[in-house]
Amino acid sequence: MQRPLNIIDLAITGDVSNDAAEVARRLDQAADLVEVFAADSALNALDSLLALAATPGRAALEGARHLAAEIPQQAEILHSEIERFLAVSAGQRTN
Repeated sequence: MQRPLNIIDLAITGDVSNDAAEVARRLDQAADLVEVFAADSALNALDSLLALAATPGRAALEGARHLAAEIPQQAEILHSEIERFLAVSAGQRTN
C-alpha cells in the first residue's frame, strides 16, 4: 500500500504568512508532495495489475479484490491532500 501523504507540516501559519518567499517555498514543496504521491499511487496500481496478470486462478481474484479496495482509499487520501493544499494556497488555515 502507498504511504500516507501529509502536507499538514507545510501549512501556512501566522509565523510565516508575512514571508512571501517562505510561503512560496512551502506551497511549492506541498505541490511536489501531492504530485509525487499521485504518480506513485498510479505506478503502484499498475505494478499490482501486472503482478495479478501473472497470478493463477483464485489468488488473482483475491488480489483483484484487494486492489479494488485499495485504489479508492488512495484516491481519497489524494483528494483530501489536494483539498488541503488548495486551502493553504488560498490562505486558509487547515486543521
